[in-house]
Formats: sequence, C-alpha cells, structure tokens
Amino acid sequence: MSYLLQAQDHMGRQRKTVSIVASTIGQTLEMADEYLSAISNLRPRLSRHLYHVSISVSPNDRDLSNQEWADIGRAWCDEMGLQNFMIVLHDNHIHILASRIRMDGTAASDRFDYRRSETVLRGLEARFELLPTESSHLLDPRRQARHRRAQSIAELHATAKEGISHKDFIRAAIDAALIEAPDETLLRDALAKVGIGMTIDETLDGALHVLFSFRGRIFGPRALGRGYSLSHLVEKGLQIYDLQDQLSHLPTPPWNIDTSAITPPSVNKNHATAVHYLRNLGLEAEDAVARFRKWRGAAKPRDHDLYGPGQVDTDDPPI
Repeated sequence: MSYLLQAQDHMGRQRKTVSIVASTIGQTLEMADEYLSAISNLRPRLSRHLYHVSISVSPNDRDLSNQEWADIGRAWCDEMGLQNFMIVLHDNHIHILASRIRMDGTAASDRFDYRRSETVLRGLEARFELLPTESSHLLDPRRQARHRRAQSIAELHATAKEGISHKDFIRAAIDAALIEAPDETLLRDALAKVGIGMTIDETLDGALHVLFSFRGRIFGPRALGRGYSLSHLVEKGLQIYDLQDQLSHLPTPPWNIDTSAITPPSVNKNHATAVHYLRNLGLEAEDAVARFRKWRGAAKPRDHDLYGPGQVDTDDPPI
C-alpha cells in the first residue's frame, strides 16, 4: 500500500505528481489500512478481498484534470461493484486500491473481472471523449494468436537488471525457431540448443497441450500468453502431424452443426411448423452428439462417460 504514495516509482524515478484524488476509505495510508482491516471482518473467510488496478490513457491523448481522473476512477469502481476505494494519481495514470467487500457484507464478484474491466474502460473512453484503445484478446478474438502476457513487477526488475526476463527469452526463442523450424521435431531441437525444453502432452480428456521448460521452471500458455498455446502455434505454422491427422478425422462437434440444410419456418406464427423445425434440429444435434461420443470412445476407451451428467452426492461444492 505504501507504494501508492511514494515519491519514486518502481524503477526509482521521481514522480511529478502523487495525489489522492478520491477516496472512501480515508485520506492517509494509516486511515485506509485501518478501514480495510475493519471491513475485512465482515467477511473473515474471504481470503482475497483487495483489488489493485492501474488505469492510463493513450500517450497521445489530452491532459486530464484531477477531477476528471477522479470521475473516471469512481465510474470504474461503480461499474465493477466496488464501494470502498482509494484513487491515487501518478503523473499520467491512476492507481485504484479497493476492497471487494461492501458495506452490507456482500462481496463484488471477481468472475471474468479482466474482461468486465476492459468492457467498462471502452465505455469510459467514449463517455469522457478519450482516444480509443485497441481491445485485447479478451474482447477481440483475432488478437489471441498474438497475445503475450504482460510483464509482472518481478519481470520488469529482471529486465532492468539482466536485459531480458526468462519469459521474454522463451517467447523470442519460440518466435525465431518457428520461422526456421516449423516442424515439431525441428522446433524442439532448435529450442534445446538454447536450453529450452518443449513437451507436447495429452490431458485426461484427450486434448493436446504444450509446455516449455527453462532453468528448472515450467512455462505454459498461462505464463507466456495465449499466443503460445498449441492451437495458436499451429496457426502460426507449426506442423504436428499427429494433431493434424486427428483433426482431419474428427467428426463435426454438436456445436458446429450446419443448420443451413434445414429450412427455417417463415415468420407466419405457425406453431406446428416451428415445433417441427425445432424437433428436426434437436434430432440433428442428438445424432451429432452420438457420433461424437462414438468417435471419442473408439479413439480412447474410457471407464466412464466423460460427457455424462455425473453425480453429486451432496450440495457441497467439489473440492
């Protein structure tokens, strides 16, 4: 928390502006700390209730007043369901420290919070007439293949000290190797020359995934970014013959049924025609599910049906 009001940033550079522009939890760090400790008692079993985010505008955007920054921060907190917060202005961006716990003891949801937050920010750009920012892979699926996970504070320090972080080194090695070695075996050999291991494995449900190892640590798409998942590496040109052979023999999943062959009823409020159309569509889906299950069973027999509804003995959530 003390970082928010420090005169220097994480790189030791002097800040021009450090100001609390809005707060519902006090105007000092001591007051905020006491308030947050007290409100946490409303939900003692909620282990992670603090929120810390940073909001900035495009470098080419206009200068915003303290009041505008405060209004943007308040609007974001309101849309995210946060009541207890402190908004601190650092030069050209704000930090928001907030608690998910509300005054009535309920907690703001953190489900899909990155996606929801970005949707809110796109709305705030229009509301405050700011330059629009390109959406991330969360809102624009076309960017998933190019997604790289943002650097953490530890990675920023590593970059400043050593010139490059382990994750950046792995990503750069993969990108360079893909150009020269699009084949799975050649790619593995190329990465091994720089000390990176590559493993393609199969999950319990039969899906293939890729993991990379470097200096005793394992890195997957969650650490490197979605652009380094196996499916997106294949999109970039990686050739995995077993995978491509499986995909070529995979039956059409139920969610990809081509309904164009089924002529929908015209809008004439004919109930019988509509029921007949929906019934035929249901039969098509049922048949597709049966074919899909048959293919999965033949490819890898299971002791139980992975696609069945399962059974829960109690109402308690699974551990």
